[in-house]
Amino acid sequence: MDLGLTDKRVLVTGGSRGIGKAIVASFLGEGARVAMCARSASGLEATTAELSPLGELHHRPTDLGDVDSVNGYVDWAADALDGIDIVISNVSAMGGGDLEAGYEVDIRGSQTLIHGALERMDDDAGANVVCIGSRAGSIGIRWMPAYAAYKAATVSLVKSTALQVARRGIRVNCVSPGDILFEGGTWADARDNNEKLYKNILRENPFRRLGTPEEIADVVTFVASERASFMTGSNILVDGGATPSLQL
Repeated sequence: MDLGLTDKRVLVTGGSRGIGKAIVASFLGEGARVAMCARSASGLEATTAELSPLGELHHRPTDLGDVDSVNGYVDWAADALDGIDIVISNVSAMGGGDLEAGYEVDIRGSQTLIHGALERMDDDAGANVVCIGSRAGSIGIRWMPAYAAYKAATVSLVKSTALQVARRGIRVNCVSPGDILFEGGTWADARDNNEKLYKNILRENPFRRLGTPEEIADVVTFVASERASFMTGSNILVDGGATPSLQL
């Protein structure tokens, strides 16, 4: 299936590892041109060295909790790519109880990124935004209340923004992963250091395994493509069936 992403100009935040890195690789594999950011300069350099053979890839260290840093990234990326077609807002402070950090990164940082990019997007040209949410926003997490709250707020931000820009022909959606395993991530740490927690989370997943970053990236790439042209304001759970309740 041709997703129609060749030469699309894509911004990806948090692109140096995990889900973000897999998203970068997926877009490059579809022929898109990508400008990614993350906080770690060394992580960005390593990922760029690994993925550059797949296609055009630019990188810039950016703090999503700093408005000026975010605006600078958007300006730089728009110049590097000569415009913006797609934005993947993959951000999280991962603050268990830190409401301030969660707001600065997950809400203000994401909104600053999106609004800055929207100003540079052409109308009726297939432009769109995909925010990375979380299953936590649908079920709540007792040991990470701020994270769960802001991921729920992300879904609301997506719905409202989608309504704001629909007349421009721009789509805005959310993809919410479940429990995803990758080296250096939360569940890899639990696997190696907290066997009880890891076994418990496996039992919550009907497939008795965790997801991979690539499984999320494939959905994100599809949602951002012209094949999903009638989808906007949606929240797509990609959690292996781990969320038991109906999502209405």
